[in-house]
Amino acid sequence: MNRAQRRASHYKRAQRRGQYQPPQELDPLRLLDRCRPYADGDTTVEHLKTRAAYERLLDGTASTDDFDRVGMALNIAKVRAIAIDETLADLIERAQDAMNACAARYDTRGRFGFDGPGLQVMAAAMEAHEAITDASSPQQMVQALREVVKQIEGAVR
Repeated sequence: MNRAQRRASHYKRAQRRGQYQPPQELDPLRLLDRCRPYADGDTTVEHLKTRAAYERLLDGTASTDDFDRVGMALNIAKVRAIAIDETLADLIERAQDAMNACAARYDTRGRFGFDGPGLQVMAAAMEAHEAITDASSPQQMVQALREVVKQIEGAVR
């Protein structure tokens, strides 16, 4: 089988499985766009949603969706922080411990809430999360999200 036949065979098999995607001439530009830092205001809506969920956690009116949103934001920030600075990763790890205490409080009392040290570390971690997100590229955030999902799936098994 020569090269042309192998390529045609690969194309046919991939097409049958629905996996073949012909090369797009703009793919390199799309990749470059995903690897650039976020522009000013690109992350504002997501920051506001996460901040609102965090505020509801603080005042005890949060739902489990709010808890999950803030928890996932911290998890993604921690993956990025590990690549940036150990001290930053430690801060976010302490915030994750505060989130675990918050979840335990919800299990016993039916309301989310933080203790004193948890309030302080969460405030700093939310600021760090926003700074990390603003300084990262979309591609870095997608890779961090994939890593978090991989770790969660590994923990569930």
